[in-house]
Amino acid sequence: MLSAVPQWVALYTNPRMEKKAEKNLAEAGYEVYLPIRRELHTWSDRKKWVETPLIKSYIFAKIIDKQEGLVRNVRGISNIVSFNHKIATIPESEIQMMKDFLATELDIQVRNTESLKTGTRVRITSGPLAGKMGMLVDDGDNGNFAVEITGISMAMVVYIDSDLMEPVNDETPTKTPRRRKYIIR
Repeated sequence: MLSAVPQWVALYTNPRMEKKAEKNLAEAGYEVYLPIRRELHTWSDRKKWVETPLIKSYIFAKIIDKQEGLVRNVRGISNIVSFNHKIATIPESEIQMMKDFLATELDIQVRNTESLKTGTRVRITSGPLAGKMGMLVDDGDNGNFAVEITGISMAMVVYIDSDLMEPVNDETPTKTPRRRKYIIR
């Protein structure tokens, strides 16, 4: 159950209804966030930049406990994301981190985080994400930096050079590849 203070929640949408659901929720007076990225789509006769949802079938809305039922009835919304019958809330800092990452226009992918393993804590030292803290992720795909969205067990993955990062404490990896995979908390 949510509190009387508005909190961010993840909402499942009907297939390919993210933008319509966002519009319907906004018209109903809710604060809504739909992470969008630009992709270059290629057809046999042309190329075109298309805006697509970063996480398919997910949008985020800020609601209070009394609004659960109302949100479920908005056209385009399938359900509220929950685990063990408890609605999953998303911290404001993670919503802001998604916005920050998308503002950089870096190549971003989304992955399930259940397979990610953590390691050395690091800090980005320069670039548009300077100051962000993270963890080394050692799953064999070198060069990835990820922001974890804890409420839905997903991560936004961005490619970034390891020379833009530094260890936060005295732990240093024994092997230093050119690129590493990190996860931000």
